Amino acid sequence: MKRVLDMILRWKVPLIILLVIIMVGTIHYTSTSRLKISLFEGLGRDLLVPFQWVFSRAQRFVLHQVEKVQTLRTLKERNAELEELVLSLQAEVLELRNYKRENEWLREALDFKNERGHDLLVAEVIGRSPSNWESTIILNKGFAHGVEQGMAVVTNEGVVGTVVSVSRLSSTVLLIIDAQSATGGLVQSTGDLVLVEGGQADRETLSARPLSRDTVVEVGDVIVTSGLSTIYPKNIPIGEVVAVEPRQHNLSFAAVVRPFVDFNRLEYVLIVLPQDNGES
Repeated sequence: MKRVLDMILRWKVPLIILLVIIMVGTIHYTSTSRLKISLFEGLGRDLLVPFQWVFSRAQRFVLHQVEKVQTLRTLKERNAELEELVLSLQAEVLELRNYKRENEWLREALDFKNERGHDLLVAEVIGRSPSNWESTIILNKGFAHGVEQGMAVVTNEGVVGTVVSVSRLSSTVLLIIDAQSATGGLVQSTGDLVLVEGGQADRETLSARPLSRDTVVEVGDVIVTSGLSTIYPKNIPIGEVVAVEPRQHNLSFAAVVRPFVDFNRLEYVLIVLPQDNGES
């Protein structure tokens, strides 16, 4: 064994030189274009095929994974852009719906004004009374816009209430469903006068009391303003009779009236200005 090792060490340099010459010759021989290859060259290529196959598959796998990562990153960025676009479009849709509702309401208000012949000021509801003992709303119009205490407030559906206090840029309206509210009304079908009062326990209905013993009120009757007061114009709808409750041994009665106005959904109202407002 030692002799073999000594022989290898002795011939180490000549062997290295021989291997280098063989490799250079092989490279030179295989680098030229040839239709046929040698037996050793073919054997070498065949030996490298499995390694080349593994390397090729690994390369394709890595490239595929890199492409997937890039695609996923692109999809995430695109998804974020689409989500932002969806939120923006939703906001625009809501805004357009608000504009549409406002335009429809203003068109109805214009028709109401033309029918009634009164000067009306459009106001937006910007607040509500936090008290459980008082039913009021706050409007974004005040004495700078011509609003005064005691003015009537209505909508296209009917009576809302009365202005009870005014600042420069806002005003407070006492709703007709409040216990302090009392409005002169009449039964539209008969012309009989009634007094319409708020303060019902459910805070959603009104009470109509007859001003004459001969007054007849039935379920389904429509109650409108009488026009006898200086606040509300005549024939503004108030509500519909939904029940009649006899009192004092049937010698009197009180009618339960459901207002036409939905006070929980008020957004805009009309303030009735004096008829001589703006006249020259």
